[in-house]
Amino acid sequence: MSNTLSAASGTLAATNEGSRIMTNYAPPQWVPMQTVHGPRRGTKLSRWSVFLGIQSVLLGALLPIPILAIVFGIVGLCRGTDLPGRAIVGIALGWSGLIFWGGFIAICIWSMHVNYA
Repeated sequence: MSNTLSAASGTLAATNEGSRIMTNYAPPQWVPMQTVHGPRRGTKLSRWSVFLGIQSVLLGALLPIPILAIVFGIVGLCRGTDLPGRAIVGIALGWSGLIFWGGFIAICIWSMHVNYA
């Protein structure tokens, strides 16, 4: 059994084959992608950068801590991260800890060599 339907915009050919209706329209060409909740890119280095940046402000007199915070932040940004703000905060805290504690140590050394007359 064959039917031809006429519409204002054109014609539609449909045939009844059993219980299916066949049309001359193509099936959809795309299917929405399913969300995959995998690990984010570069978050470990960014997280370590922030953690070490906070520690560098508190314990920055230990020289490797602020340097590691800066290095981890830069490497995290270079590798590409989904959360660049963490890496940037880690870099900023690392530099601030390095400058603060470097200045503190410089002032301590300078005060030991000043003659109070």
